[in-house]
Amino acid sequence: MARRLVIVDNDEAVLELLLLDLRLEGHEILATAMDGESAVQACDEHGPDVLVVDLRLGPGINGLEVATRVRRAALRVVLHTNYVTSDIVKAATQAGAIVVEKGNLYALRRAVEG
Repeated sequence: MARRLVIVDNDEAVLELLLLDLRLEGHEILATAMDGESAVQACDEHGPDVLVVDLRLGPGINGLEVATRVRRAALRVVLHTNYVTSDIVKAATQAGAIVVEKGNLYALRRAVEG
């Protein structure tokens, strides 16, 4: 089932890869962002089904804070990160997010689909 997505990563190359892959999977990309505040704004403006967000977004708020700020029942948040530790997984779970390690596009696709 196609989902409506907002995708957030501060690395332009990663962002382009995610856009390409998730579009090829049939998903609609509503917006992209490269920082936390823009991510929150994009979610508020577009009301996506799924937010795919990196943990480390440079200066400003990180992906966990974004997940906390946009949390609502109808939104699935996927924390897409290289930093998968038990503490990160615990914090993500508390923020209502699913953790997927970067580089695993199959796991990302599954998380987006739900």
